[in-house]
Formats: sequence, C-alpha cells, structure tokens
Amino acid sequence: MERRIDKCLALCRDWAEGRVASGNEPPWAWYQYMKLIETVAAIQTGRRAVASESPGVRPPASGSQPKGDGVSDIGVRRRQRDDEDDEPPLPM
Repeated sequence: MERRIDKCLALCRDWAEGRVASGNEPPWAWYQYMKLIETVAAIQTGRRAVASESPGVRPPASGSQPKGDGVSDIGVRRRQRDDEDDEPPLPM
C-alpha cells in the first residue's frame, strides 16, 4: 500500500509538471499546478522523512494487538464527567 501511495504521488506530480512545461495553460491554471507540485513535493519529503526515521518498522496489523492493553475507554471518562456535572448533556 505504501509503495502504491508513493507511486500515485509521483504520477500526480509528473502530470502537473508536464502541464506546466507544456506552456499551454492559462496563468490562473499555471499557479494552481505550481501549488499542486509544491504540495505533492512536501508530502513526498515528509513521507521519506518518516520512513527514514523507522526503517523496517511496520505498524501492527489491526487485531494483532490485544484490545485492552494500553487502551482507555473514553466512554468511562465521559460518564464520570457527566456524573460530576450538574447540567444535562447537550442533545446531539
């Protein structure tokens, strides 16, 4: 999946760079393509930085980690907070 994302980002950037290089785009579109190129470049740089910080480390697959280990139930904290408040909760 990660390689697929990187490939799609590279394709998007190459496409935008090709449109700018063609010289056939109106000025307003040229600026939009440049913003797209800069944004994709920033995303690619960030992804490379994160990947280089933890080489070979993959996030655990969903379900491979026990549910109760280090996970707090936010519902319990909400119920405690609701019990402490005198005001009724807002309707959703």
